[in-house]
Amino acid sequence: MRKLVVVQGKPITDLEIPANFVKVADDWRPRNQEQVRVVRYALPKETTLNQPHVTVIYGQDQRLISYNNFAVDTATPVPSTKAAIAIAQELFAKLDGAYARHLSYMRVDKLSRHFHAGSKTATIPILWVKFAHSNGTYNWVSVGPGGQVIELERESQWDYFANRRATEEWNYDDWVLARNGQGPQLAAPEALA
Repeated sequence: MRKLVVVQGKPITDLEIPANFVKVADDWRPRNQEQVRVVRYALPKETTLNQPHVTVIYGQDQRLISYNNFAVDTATPVPSTKAAIAIAQELFAKLDGAYARHLSYMRVDKLSRHFHAGSKTATIPILWVKFAHSNGTYNWVSVGPGGQVIELERESQWDYFANRRATEEWNYDDWVLARNGQGPQLAAPEALA
């Protein structure tokens, strides 16, 4: 049975949690001067960072701020750029139509994301569809193999003076390790831990 992320009481069919994953953490953390709820799903009893997981971040009003699915390991091709843009726009409209009306498309980058799966590193190819918002933030959806949503983030702030992200990265395990003093400070453009 498919498990879906629920946003303000509504299951979102584009945002999946693997059926064998369970909630392994549920904490409140600071993000852009707001306390946000960071929920992590993984295999039962798997709390090690950088292993297959899904992280979901909610605002105090239960809006979805971030979704990261680092559990996809498939050779299915990514969709076309045009299809990825359509997936991203439709998802933002579905999640928050009023917010989505103030997004301006910027670009699509071909990138990849990684996680450890046992002794190997799994690589997820993505099309990173980026938008600016009239509130001055950056927002994106990363579309991966088979058109699956790998990441979504909204309200990400940029520190132009430091040329790096200003928003905390509770959805990025290497940043969390650095924040906890268990790994090195990440280079720009990542946020200071």
